[in-house]
Amino acid sequence: MRHLSWIVTLPVALVAILFAISNRGVVTLSLWPLPFTLDAPVYLATLAALVLGFVAGGFVVWNSQRRHRSRARRESRRVLVLERELKEAQARAAAAEKRLAEATRPASGPLPGPVSGLPVPVSENTAPTVH
Repeated sequence: MRHLSWIVTLPVALVAILFAISNRGVVTLSLWPLPFTLDAPVYLATLAALVLGFVAGGFVVWNSQRRHRSRARRESRRVLVLERELKEAQARAAAAEKRLAEATRPASGPLPGPVSGLPVPVSENTAPTVH
């Protein structure tokens, strides 16, 4: 992008310089109902008019985009609010999942079985019962 701006700026500056060198004659500027007059070189009057037109055009475009900038700011604030709500909801969901995992986890303690912890002997004469 930087190169593109130089590609545009250099020829425009060169043309402005050549215009200023070629048009050094004096012109009298006046605004009819006012009694003031100004003697200025032609290039200065022309370049001043171009700069004034550029600034006025920029102001018109900037002012016409006001509605879009306002909407963008409003949507940006809304995105921030929604992101905050999303983080809060994710935190609540993580906490709920943790509580659910703790509730469904078996209680830690001795496993059911003989009190002494020794295995119950199985006699060889006893056949397994099929239900």
